[in-house]
Amino acid sequence: MQKRKKQQKKRSLLETVVGIGILAVIVLFTMEFSPSRSPSTITSITKPGCTIKGNISINTGNKFYHLLGMEDYESTVINPASGERWFCTESEAKANGWRKAPR
Repeated sequence: MQKRKKQQKKRSLLETVVGIGILAVIVLFTMEFSPSRSPSTITSITKPGCTIKGNISINTGNKFYHLLGMEDYESTVINPASGERWFCTESEAKANGWRKAPR
């Protein structure tokens, strides 16, 4: 009877260790291929130093550009598929028909 209990404990311990190992592999795999570790599409298609965000208003269709430090800069997400883009200078944004965002 005790031999059977020892075997069950060993099997239970082995199953626990295997389960933890599988979980660790899944976590490491997820971390390795996490989007935060690889450059975003936006980062890979913009020139370094081009930090001006050219955003198109969903409500009005107006084209606004946002400068680093402006109120809505951090929350503004650029979607190139929608015609939005990054600019290197304000004059470049203006020349392409974009206006400075109100805030």
